[in-house]
Amino acid sequence: MRLDLFLKKTHLVKRRELARELCEEGMVRVDGTPRKASHEVKAGNELEFPLYNRIIRAKVLALPEGNVPRGDQWTYIEVLEEKWAPMDDVQLSDPLAPRPKNPTFH
Repeated sequence: MRLDLFLKKTHLVKRRELARELCEEGMVRVDGTPRKASHEVKAGNELEFPLYNRIIRAKVLALPEGNVPRGDQWTYIEVLEEKWAPMDDVQLSDPLAPRPKNPTFH
């Protein structure tokens, strides 16, 4: 299953487009390596990605076959660590992380 689709179906990210953007910017790591949205996720992989002011590290337990109700998401993922940190600290601690974008006003 594609990485962006897995993040969406397991409710780790609300929209698939947001998951794709995180992957394309190199912010989603699979087993410690930045991966693109098309990367195939397998059971046992460890995911790490920033989301707003959190850094989430989760383990893939299984791959969903179809849509996953919000209450059943925990059968597919196990959150190993969730750190709360300002985004500036995240950028300083990880030299490989992409530069922050300027906010877009609509």
